[in-house]
Amino acid sequence: MKKAHITNKTKYTIAAALLVAAIIMIAASVVINNVRPPKSGGFGGIVRDQQVYSSGLDRRDGFFTLLVVGIDAASNSTDTIMLVSFDTELKKMSMMSIPRDTITNTRRANKKINASYVSNGKRIRALYDEVESVTGVRPDKYALVTVDGFVELIDSLGGVEVDVPIDMIYEDPTQDLKINIKKGLQTLDGYDAMGFMRYRKTYAEGDIGRIKVQHTFVNAFVDKMLTPSTFVKIPEIAETISENVETDLTLGNEIWLGRQMLSMNLEQDFETFTLPGRAHYYEGLSYYFPIEEEVLNIVNEYFNPYTVPIQELDLFEE
Repeated sequence: MKKAHITNKTKYTIAAALLVAAIIMIAASVVINNVRPPKSGGFGGIVRDQQVYSSGLDRRDGFFTLLVVGIDAASNSTDTIMLVSFDTELKKMSMMSIPRDTITNTRRANKKINASYVSNGKRIRALYDEVESVTGVRPDKYALVTVDGFVELIDSLGGVEVDVPIDMIYEDPTQDLKINIKKGLQTLDGYDAMGFMRYRKTYAEGDIGRIKVQHTFVNAFVDKMLTPSTFVKIPEIAETISENVETDLTLGNEIWLGRQMLSMNLEQDFETFTLPGRAHYYEGLSYYFPIEEEVLNIVNEYFNPYTVPIQELDLFEE
């Protein structure tokens, strides 16, 4: 289950959003004085049975969560959804992908989590509700990333070296997309990296198969971000991110988180997961049904910001 998730033509690297704090911190810390940790608790908790989940619970010291979201430019659906945790006390970071077909306990006819944002007038709070319902965690802050930002960022880095597991050949003229990436170790530019993230045609597991392959890219990207050659490009990278990332983190928050991240050993203390679940048809649509016990096991060990274990989720029941 330790696999990361990134998707589609309109998707971008999750790690870009996760490492934005470190980049901006290095570029701007000399002039920013209001450096502080982010406030916990995003947009209030969900009201269920007259109680507010995740509101008023005691928090773990130095533990913060971030919702990383990728917007499909054509449909405005959130086809990339990642819950990220920063444990600044233990110096660890984790991220868990939530597959776009995850079914949520909503009244919408289309119950897939990637429809939440656009179906509710592009309200990030609505997506918070559904992320909390399937993980038990209310994110503290969010970051929305664009596909243009992903492509530009990879190009500004000079590409990312990835060992491509299979030949990836696919063409869709209606989306102006052409993927032609050969198997083997190579440096992908921004456009090819986007194609690498999108490709899923020959994966038996569909989107879950793509998630498994994309774990390779996340690790390669993190390695590239932490190389000395990247630091000389910080001004260009910071500008690319600022133009393509929407977030409610203040610059001071980003700098503070960046400092914490730079003190972490991401090669050893960076865990990646996919929300545990199973594919299943419901009312003619293919959904991804979370498995509560497995989700809670992972969440309580790596993503729970509270001092007490999360006991249950608000999952859809047929």
